[in-house]
Amino acid sequence: MKRFLIITIFLMTFNSEARLKIEIAKGTEQLQKIAIVPFNSNINSQFEYQVRNLINEKLTLFGEFESLDLSKMLSFPFNEANFFVRDWELLSIDYVIFGEITETDESLEINYVVSDINLKRIMLRGDISGLKKDIELIVKKISDRVYESITGLKGIFNTKLAYILNPEPDNYSICISDIDGNNEEVLFSSNSPLMSPDWSPDGKKLAYVSFEKGFAEIYIQNLLTGVRETIPTLGMSKSAPVWSPDSKSIAFVISMSGNPDLYNYNLKTKKISRLTSHYGIDTEPAWSPDSKKLLFTSNRSGSPQIFEIKLSNKRIKRVTLEGSYNSRSRFFPDGRNIVFVHGNNGVFHIATRNLKERFINIVTETKLDESPTISPNGHIIIYSAKKDDQGYLAGITLDRKSKFELPVKIGSVREPAWSPFLN
Repeated sequence: MKRFLIITIFLMTFNSEARLKIEIAKGTEQLQKIAIVPFNSNINSQFEYQVRNLINEKLTLFGEFESLDLSKMLSFPFNEANFFVRDWELLSIDYVIFGEITETDESLEINYVVSDINLKRIMLRGDISGLKKDIELIVKKISDRVYESITGLKGIFNTKLAYILNPEPDNYSICISDIDGNNEEVLFSSNSPLMSPDWSPDGKKLAYVSFEKGFAEIYIQNLLTGVRETIPTLGMSKSAPVWSPDSKSIAFVISMSGNPDLYNYNLKTKKISRLTSHYGIDTEPAWSPDSKKLLFTSNRSGSPQIFEIKLSNKRIKRVTLEGSYNSRSRFFPDGRNIVFVHGNNGVFHIATRNLKERFINIVTETKLDESPTISPNGHIIIYSAKKDDQGYLAGITLDRKSKFELPVKIGSVREPAWSPFLN
């Protein structure tokens, strides 16, 4: 946790008030019900309710659970000795989270328990310690563990979101925030367009495109030091950088004589190799989880479609067959499914597809959706959308139990990029 705090020190604070804030747009009426009890402290401090409230905020962030209000609780257990299942069965609760806090002057230790009321068993017992000033990071780790114990999916509350903020004309910023929009900070600002942020697999660097020199240039910026470096290509226009999951390469696009093709940049040798050579447009590369293949968008078949190239032999095959427009694809962490933008008659939706099946699954209902990014646990998609010419971010859980928005008060936000899991 301390190491991650050091990383964010070098980012510029943009605004003390979060510009992004998740608003649940639609949720199912059959959510699992959870109860999070105030944690008991050995000195009866403010941490009793602070820990409880922060865990509650995290677990209900994406609208996946219904949380019981404190006023409706019949008891306030803090250990297994004073916890009684019947108190929660009467309230039709599915899971109860409770625990104890032991405090010293500067640090605290938290013991927490998750109980499955329907199965009448303890699902998780855990403990964590740290400095009081790091309470938000500590609670994120607790929430991640609680979430995984209930859902079987790794928690994502300690992940980050990068995005392009355009508060006014000719004003662009690459911002990084917590996944709930808090702790927003600016990585880089420019009067020229910025686009295509992409995280390194260790979460310590960000690649993006800047037009600050008058043409598209890829920058790789270290989040710890702020140092920026470029991919040297003698002034040729470059775009769409994506980091390979094995951290060895960055795939990107070079437009030579106005014809975009895919290239690969070896981060160790600093050598560039060409991957595609076609008179059509090849763009928007996306790595497979094993770093052996790339998806990309091409109009080589007559309309924008998604293709796949195998790096070992550069064999190319078409992936999407349905529809006249498919682009901006990304692999899910399982490597078996993809998400992409599907368009028909000027309407663009986010869609998914199992690569072993032919038909696609449209998952959004708005009309101008683009730039999908997938949570590292593969359960949530966040994407760009538009309303009255204002760009905003929206999201949906894969089970469609919840839909949410992350609007901004001023300007537009677009091109979200979800970080990997962070330590």
